[in-house]
Amino acid sequence: MMRSRLPHAFLAASPWWLRVAAIVLAAACMFAVNALAPSLSRSVEERAGDMLWRLGVDFGVDDGETALADGRERRFVVVDIDEASLAKLGPWPWPRTRLAELSRRIAALGAGTQVYDVAFPESRPGDSVLAAEFARHPVVLAQIFSLDPVSPAGAGQLQGALKTGEPVCGAPLPQAVGFIGNTPALTSVEGIAAGHVTPRIAVDGTVRHLPALVCYQGRAYPALGLAALVKSAGVEPAWKLSPGSGWFDADWRLTHRALPGISVPLDGNGDVRLSYQLPRRAFVSVSAADVLSGQAPAELFKGAWVLVGATAFGIGDAVPTPLGGAVGGVEVHAQFISALLDGRLPHTPRAAGVLLLLLGIAGAAGLLLVARSVRMPVLGLPLAGVMLAALLFGFDAYLMLARHLWLGWASTAAFYVLAGVLLAAGEHARARFQRARLYDNLASYLPAPVAAEIAYRESSGSIDAQRREITVLFADIRNFSAYCEGRPPEEAAALLHAFFAIAARVVEAHGGLVEEFTGDAVMAVWNAPHDCPDHTARALAAGRELQTQAGQLFVQPPPPGLEPLALGIGIETGRALVGFFGPARRRTHAALGETVTVASRLQGLTADLAQPILLGEGAAAHLAAGEVTSLGSFLLEGLRRSHLVYAPAMGCNVIPVTKLARGRTAALQARQ
Repeated sequence: MMRSRLPHAFLAASPWWLRVAAIVLAAACMFAVNALAPSLSRSVEERAGDMLWRLGVDFGVDDGETALADGRERRFVVVDIDEASLAKLGPWPWPRTRLAELSRRIAALGAGTQVYDVAFPESRPGDSVLAAEFARHPVVLAQIFSLDPVSPAGAGQLQGALKTGEPVCGAPLPQAVGFIGNTPALTSVEGIAAGHVTPRIAVDGTVRHLPALVCYQGRAYPALGLAALVKSAGVEPAWKLSPGSGWFDADWRLTHRALPGISVPLDGNGDVRLSYQLPRRAFVSVSAADVLSGQAPAELFKGAWVLVGATAFGIGDAVPTPLGGAVGGVEVHAQFISALLDGRLPHTPRAAGVLLLLLGIAGAAGLLLVARSVRMPVLGLPLAGVMLAALLFGFDAYLMLARHLWLGWASTAAFYVLAGVLLAAGEHARARFQRARLYDNLASYLPAPVAAEIAYRESSGSIDAQRREITVLFADIRNFSAYCEGRPPEEAAALLHAFFAIAARVVEAHGGLVEEFTGDAVMAVWNAPHDCPDHTARALAAGRELQTQAGQLFVQPPPPGLEPLALGIGIETGRALVGFFGPARRRTHAALGETVTVASRLQGLTADLAQPILLGEGAAAHLAAGEVTSLGSFLLEGLRRSHLVYAPAMGCNVIPVTKLARGRTAALQARQ
C-alpha cells in the first residue's frame, strides 16, 4: 500500500518538485556513467573532434592566423621518401652515402634546418660520411621512446636532453622505459640535435596527442618540433615547465626564455593536443628522388626548414590521423610544427569543469522554462534537449577551430538530452495522473463511462446523444423534508450520505449507473451508455435490495409528530435519448424522454398506492408474467394519457404497508 501511495503523492505535489527531480536524476545518471565508463564521453568527443577537423579542412574554417601564402605552408618543405623514390633508388634503408648526398643537395638548395623524422640506431658502412655531412648543416634527428612497460626497447644512444633539473622530471611528464636512439657515430658529432617522435596512440589507433617532453632516467627530452625550433633559433634547449595561470589557461605551460613568442600548452598528462587545422595539400612535398636528381625547385627550399620523412607504405611509418586514413608519421610532425609556430595548439581550459557545470545549470534552467511554457511538453522537452546539445556542440566547434580551446562537451550534451527525456516522461506521468485524478473526481459525480468520455474526449458544443432502450429507476426518501426540519442538519446530512452510498453500491452491483443525486432522490439507468443484458430484471433486483437496505437504515423511530422515513421506487423501461447536452463550457449528461418521466411519476405514486416499488408497462413487458401484478391504469401527473401501473408480485423486505399507513394516519391526527 505504501509503495502505491508514494508515487501518487509525489505526482500530486507541485510540478516543480517533479521537474527538479527529473533534472537531478539526469545529473546523477551522467555522473554514474562518467564514473563507471570515464572513457566513453572522451571517445565520443575525440571522434566528433576528428569530424570537426575534417570539416574545418574541407570548408576552410580557421581563425585567420595561419601563416599561409597562397594556401600553402612555406616555412618548411617536406622531402618525402615515397614510393617513387623507392622504385627509382631502391628499397629502404638506403646507404648512408645516399642519405649524405640527400643532405648535401638539400643544403645546396638554400634550405635552413634539416629535420629528420628518421632514426639511425644501427651502425652501418658510411656512418662517417653521413656524420661529416650532418656536421656541416643544422640537423635534428629523431629518436623514439617506449612508454609501454611491456616492451622496453633499447638501441642506439640518446641525445638532446635538457639541462639537468630544468624541468624536473616528474608529474606530469611521462616516464619512458626504453628508447631507440641513433648510432654513436652520429650522436658524437657536435651540433647534431635530436628530438623524440613518440606519439600517444589512442585506443582506436589515431594519433591526437604528442608528449612535449619525455623523461628517461631523470633527464627530459623534447619532441622533434621543439628540438627543431631551438636548433633553428640557435639557443640552448632550456625549456621551462610551469603550471597554467587563469581559468582559460592550460594545465601546464612550456616556455623558453629566448623564445618569448612560443608557449606550448600541455594537459595533465604532459601531452600536447595536436592541431589538424591544415589540409594535407597545404604542405609542400617534394620527392626525395627529385631532390637527389636535381629536379627540385630551389625557390621552395630557400630559407625554409626541411622535414625529411617517409610516406612509402613499405617503410612502415604510417599512422592514422583525424584527417582520415593512414599517412606517414611526418604529417603529424608537420601539423605540430605549423601549429607551434602559429600558436594554434588547442588545449583544455583549467576551468573547463566549472564552465561545463555552468552550461549544464543554464541548460537545465532553460529546460525548466520550456516545461513551464510549452503547450506539448512531451514533444517539446526532448526536442529542446536535442537542440541544446546541438548548440553546445556548435559552441565547442567554434572554440576548437577559432579559439583553439578543447572544451569537452559530450557529458553535458548527453545531460541535456537525458534531462529533456526525463522531464518529458515526468510531464507525461503527471498528465496521466492528473487525467486519472480528473476521471476519478468526475466518476464520483457522474457515471464512470460518462466521466471517461468527459476526461478523454475533446469538448464540443453540439448535442452528443443517441436513442436507445434503457431502464430508469427513481428512488426518493419520503418524509425527508419534514425529517430535516425536526433534526439537526448534521444528522440529516449523515443519513442522506449513508443512503446515497447504499444506493450507489447497490445500483453498480446490479450493473446500473447512478445518473444523478437530486435532493433526497436517486436516478439510475441501465443499458446506457453500454449494453446491459436483462436490464429490467437487474433494475428490479436493485430496487428490491435498495428497499431492504434502506429499511434497515430508516429503522429508527421518527421524531414525535413526524411520519416515518420510507423509500419509494419507480421503474420504467423504454426508448430515451441519452448523451451530452449544453454549450462547450457548461455540459451536462442526461437521459431524456417519456420513459424517464414515467419512472419519476411512478416513484411519486408509491405513497398514494402504499407500494414501495411501482413499475411501468414498459418494464412489466420485459418481465415474466408472474413477476408483476397489475394495479390498474392511472393518469400520471404531467402526462396526457393513462398508463398501466404494476407492482412486484413478490413482496420486498421493507417496512410493511400497514405500518406506513398507520404512521401517516398518526401524523395527520397529530397535525389536526
